Amino acid sequence: MSKRVFARAAALLGAATITAGVLAGIASPAQAASLGEVTLSQQSGSVNDTPMFATATSPACPTGFGENASLRIGRPGGPYSNLAVALGGGGFDEAPISVNSNRSFTTALGGTAPAAGEWWVIVECYSLTEGRHVDEFRTSIVVNGTTWRIPVAEATTTALSVGPAGGIERGQEATFTANVTPNTATGTVEFKRGTTVIGSASVTNGVATFATTALPVGTYQFTAAFTPADATAFKSSVSTAAAFTIAPGQTTGPSADVEILAPIDPGAFSLAVAAPTTSLSGGVVGGTASGTLPKATVTDLRGTNVGWSLTGQLEDFAQGTSTIANSKLAWTPSAAKVSGSGAVTAGAAADLGDTRTLCSAASGASAGTFTCDAGLTLSIPDDVAPGEYAATLTLTLA
Repeated sequence: MSKRVFARAAALLGAATITAGVLAGIASPAQAASLGEVTLSQQSGSVNDTPMFATATSPACPTGFGENASLRIGRPGGPYSNLAVALGGGGFDEAPISVNSNRSFTTALGGTAPAAGEWWVIVECYSLTEGRHVDEFRTSIVVNGTTWRIPVAEATTTALSVGPAGGIERGQEATFTANVTPNTATGTVEFKRGTTVIGSASVTNGVATFATTALPVGTYQFTAAFTPADATAFKSSVSTAAAFTIAPGQTTGPSADVEILAPIDPGAFSLAVAAPTTSLSGGVVGGTASGTLPKATVTDLRGTNVGWSLTGQLEDFAQGTSTIANSKLAWTPSAAKVSGSGAVTAGAAADLGDTRTLCSAASGASAGTFTCDAGLTLSIPDDVAPGEYAATLTLTLA
């Protein structure tokens, strides 16, 4: 889930003020699904090319989610960074979307070169009342050194056999064998009884095996689903169903099986700001003004531990026709964990001339509640006209 917080900042040279207003935050499911592919204007390039590519095109947004659209990039499942200025004005659910990238891959990540491996280029869709659509358009790219490319994954097939032939009696061992082709594909096979996963095993030389004595009495349809270790090299595949019978055997009396289910819903993924305003003080022409950002609280109880990032983007300060560039405001982030099993990392000290990270939590350690804030310093040019200046700071949780 993501939440967007808009802060309106006003700076009086001698006393600066930041005003924050909050828009609705929208919950998303634990894992977004693909709405379709994003088509890029080129198949490969350098991570340092500006822009990374000319255009990205996707089908129209789902009906009702055409108010805004954004082009972003990140590891599969996020967090994601902006590759272009968000599109506004509505109508993006009426026709295919075309977005022009305006920065390099490295710049989108805050100046850090992307690591090798798989990344996703996504297009997100927004409703004025419902927020971000739970799913997204996406395409996979792979990074190797300073270059990126759209990979072409090889198709696989999975075949399942269950033994011993003729079935078993309850309590006896059944062996499930999945053969994955080509046998150079590595990954994991999940074995299922209907929709219930009964076990999994790694693929070695094209074969994965699993044995169990805990099957209930009855005749069931079993399948094997292969998930590749490298989705850029191989595609997933699912076997056809194989029927297998478990007989009651010799018992002293009747028996019955009870399957216990425990549905667990995702918790909150939210962003809250402690106060709508803050003040910068000490501002004079040619000097500096300083203050603190209102404390932001991030709660991640989705149960997915996929990681998140809280970023800030600032517009230029303005008073009439007089402006102060957004790069003149710098922040020094800090972060702390309030509760939970995860960990939070403060972003680097930097000016706000581009999108910057206030704080983040890595995949595998993002669950819990955390606070993020920052010290603010505005460097005031010596040729700026005195007066009350205003800017808008946008905090985005993704």
